[in-house]
Amino acid sequence: MKNKIHSMKWRIWKTAFEIFIETFLGLGLLLAITFILQKAGYISNPNKVYLVLDSNKTTLTDIRQTMKKYPYDFIVFDRRTGKIVASRYQKNDKDNYYLAKVKNKSYINGTTSYTISSNKLYSLVIRQNSVPEFTNPVLRKFSYNQISYIFLIIYESLIIIIAIYKLIHEISKNFTAIQKIALNMGNKVTKDYPKSKIKEFDTVLKQLYQKSNELSTLIETERIEKEDLSFQVAALSHDIKTPLTVLKGNIELLELTNPDKRQLEFMESMKNSIQTLENYFNTMINYTKLLNLNSISEEINLNEFIKELFLELTDIAIVNKTNNRLKVKTNLKKFHANVPALKRALINIFLNACQYADKSNPQVSVTVTEDLKFLWFEIWNNGAPFSEEAQVNAQKLFFTEDKGRSGKHYGIGLSFAQAVAVRHGGTMIITNLVNDGVSVKLGIQKF
Repeated sequence: MKNKIHSMKWRIWKTAFEIFIETFLGLGLLLAITFILQKAGYISNPNKVYLVLDSNKTTLTDIRQTMKKYPYDFIVFDRRTGKIVASRYQKNDKDNYYLAKVKNKSYINGTTSYTISSNKLYSLVIRQNSVPEFTNPVLRKFSYNQISYIFLIIYESLIIIIAIYKLIHEISKNFTAIQKIALNMGNKVTKDYPKSKIKEFDTVLKQLYQKSNELSTLIETERIEKEDLSFQVAALSHDIKTPLTVLKGNIELLELTNPDKRQLEFMESMKNSIQTLENYFNTMINYTKLLNLNSISEEINLNEFIKELFLELTDIAIVNKTNNRLKVKTNLKKFHANVPALKRALINIFLNACQYADKSNPQVSVTVTEDLKFLWFEIWNNGAPFSEEAQVNAQKLFFTEDKGRSGKHYGIGLSFAQAVAVRHGGTMIITNLVNDGVSVKLGIQKF
């Protein structure tokens, strides 16, 4: 059977209606209990009873038989002797009966009245309360009205708490369903999404599951395209290597023919161009490998990683005739990352820093810090600041200010570093420091 779906407004009104109906039922229950207790003689009826004693016919036995029908306390006085000849009363209440007898008229004390009726032989004083009370002497210490109020307060509190809890539980259940699909967004959903009885939640769930399937399809399509790109780049690199190898062989043969100075310059230029092509395709292959990177959960010892990394960076600094230094400002021992990808990204940033450092006194530094969420690698150089265009586009694939692509800058290094940071749940920040060079910070999640 298909579940009926209603709006949130309807659901809230339903809760209010449930509270109203259950309150009405609670009042009915209290009245029913009161009625049953009255019939059973456990509480008195607030309706007053006035008995008229017939001067000739009413005997003491008649009075006793009549008072058995009522739950009221009473005292029968003998008018000649003034003694009590029949009774049902509490000792602490005795003076009130005598007061009514002496005055020979009804007497009211608070909500309690002492009604007197007399004939020639007897005086009957009946104690009656205008509010219900227990007939049992022990229970009479407790006000039946107060007990009724306490019952209603507790009952009302319970039905409100239960009704609101049911509403909150239903809403919470829907939010949990939304949270579940949101946290698994992009995964293929093969079964029907959990239906909600609230229209607004059901619409959101339906859209989320639909978008999750669409995103899953897009991710799968992207994965296939990346694999295809990686394959094509690798195949292209392989195809290019064959003619490059032939060119290098021909250059070597030409060098054996005793070429003149100008020919040697041409051959040297050809060799440099071949090397540029090889470097370019090797860089492209590294980038496409990153596109298919899945596992980044390897636990790494930070000190060992920094030690190995700095050895490689020092070699790069020596080749580029750059002064470099290392600062470690963290006590972190372990972190999770893909070592080859992270190392390549940091080397790319460092190499870029060396190439753009001040030519007269090139300075580059590496600083390792952390905050609550990220492990940061900051690479600084004392070169000229990034241009406005470069700051905006430096992280884009193939962007370079070296329009001629001299062989040093392919527009892949910083894009690769940015992609590595994103794959590790982090980011890369480029900052121009006022009169103090350029800082590139790569941050990754620590765990």
